[in-house]
Amino acid sequence: MQRLEGRVAVITGAGSGIGRVTAQRLARRGCDLALVDLKPDGLEETARLVEAEGRRATTHLADVSDAERMAELPDEVREHHDVVHVLVNNAGITSVGAFAEERLEDMRLLVDVNVWGVVHGCRAFLPVLKQQDEAHIVNVSSMAGLMGLPHTATYALTKGAVKAFSEALRGELAGTSVGVSVVFPGTHRTGIAAGARGADGARIAKVSQGPLAVLMPPPSFVARRIVKAIAKDQPRAVVGPDARVIDLASRVAPGRTRLIGRVTGRLSSHGADG
Repeated sequence: MQRLEGRVAVITGAGSGIGRVTAQRLARRGCDLALVDLKPDGLEETARLVEAEGRRATTHLADVSDAERMAELPDEVREHHDVVHVLVNNAGITSVGAFAEERLEDMRLLVDVNVWGVVHGCRAFLPVLKQQDEAHIVNVSSMAGLMGLPHTATYALTKGAVKAFSEALRGELAGTSVGVSVVFPGTHRTGIAAGARGADGARIAKVSQGPLAVLMPPPSFVARRIVKAIAKDQPRAVVGPDARVIDLASRVAPGRTRLIGRVTGRLSSHGADG
């Protein structure tokens, strides 16, 4: 997009973490924001931060896995903003632990939020985006979408789907006014791990809130790359040193995940014992 000033951006999962910081960064570039999340408290705080940057923010409660609710959003957003130029499908949840110990209800929830949430967002807003002189979609995947990491099988399933879907959609929209980017964050200091599901979810949640969390990059690193991807129409953005290592490994030694599995398996066993 040649210009961000005066544009309107919709961000899902905007109540915290990457979504919140991305909203702030887009506001600094001159965008007004339509903020989408399940939690009203987080949304209101993000709106306050956007307005502190001198831009307008509206809040919209929605579950991205709800197709009917997502279909209502474009008209709701346009009642306040008239147009939409940018969609950031950021909402997501994670799961950590051995696949054999995953609960089916958790697996279905991850697919509903991480995959169908992206699909619902794109389906709902694409007709509006196509009407603009310039528009862009950002779908947030994960380094687990670059290579299926052991002990994150269901999460990798969903984030790999986001990668493939985004690449296909970008190709379909070639020649239109709508660009598509897919972003692959590594481990960052966000709230996603605090709600992790799976057999090791509680342990990962504890680590994410402990002293080791300060060693993780802040979500502003991802937000900066998201905004750059929009401005430069970049097809992909790999963010963080661990994500870059996984990206390289996926090219040099694709499918070689047994060593990683041995390490994560030992960590999982240690957590269960201790």
